[in-house]
Amino acid sequence: MITRFEPETWPHIERGLPDSIYHGVDAMSASRLKVLDRSTSLHLAHDIANPPEGPALVLGRALHCKVLTPHLWLRDFAVAPAVDRRTKEGKAEWERFTATAGIRTVLTAEQAEEATQMAWAILEHPDAAQVCQTLDGEAELSLFAMVNGVRAKARFDRVVEVGGERIIVDVKTTSGSANRSEFERSVWNFGYGLQCAFYLHMARLCGIEAQHFVFVVVEKASPHAVAVYRFKDEVVASFEPRMMSLVEKYAKFVADGPRGYEGVTEIGIPTWALASIQAEENCNV
Repeated sequence: MITRFEPETWPHIERGLPDSIYHGVDAMSASRLKVLDRSTSLHLAHDIANPPEGPALVLGRALHCKVLTPHLWLRDFAVAPAVDRRTKEGKAEWERFTATAGIRTVLTAEQAEEATQMAWAILEHPDAAQVCQTLDGEAELSLFAMVNGVRAKARFDRVVEVGGERIIVDVKTTSGSANRSEFERSVWNFGYGLQCAFYLHMARLCGIEAQHFVFVVVEKASPHAVAVYRFKDEVVASFEPRMMSLVEKYAKFVADGPRGYEGVTEIGIPTWALASIQAEENCNV
């Protein structure tokens, strides 16, 4: 099993690379650019040194495996036994489990069941099942390329062929509703537009002529409703200048090190608050 990976050439496409190994490659990514978009390189340096990890991320990875690469489930995940580690028998069973789990991601029985239920919901949705499993394509592609002199990486959930066009598929979970208006807000709030622009740019650099980007969205709460959205091409294109500006900001971070908020900047108050004050003044005239 691979425990460490470094691309020999850039650009490069790696197939079958475990998710944990991919994340170990130090390179610019869509998630790093999103940090720079909302904060500073000081925050980015902190996140790189302290990789975020939590139940939501673990559940997301488990879902991706169940839907996109189910044959790798036993390689990448281990379900912990429900034992009382305060007892002698529980301790012994837990030690046997940890000895066999190795570097696999450990899930609770509840997490494994939740991932399974969401995966079933996706595969029972005709359009979602098509782009995730039925159509000709490849899952979990790791791409590495130089973007304006900066080492960069991206990991595609799936690339499929539809009517002679290649489409990048991205599986997302949502704690809220998967309806259109709610997910459009998520696209903006969580930087998915920036991610789309970055992924399509990386695809071109690595020789993948991908034309479109499709989201498969599943609700975390039962009954796990599923929606499939194709991101408007013109909206993706509108994010490209912003993405390239952040690439320059990242290059500066690599060259000069992390920086917090700098300089003295003139500020005011939100537009809605200013309007409220002005309305109050008008009432007092």
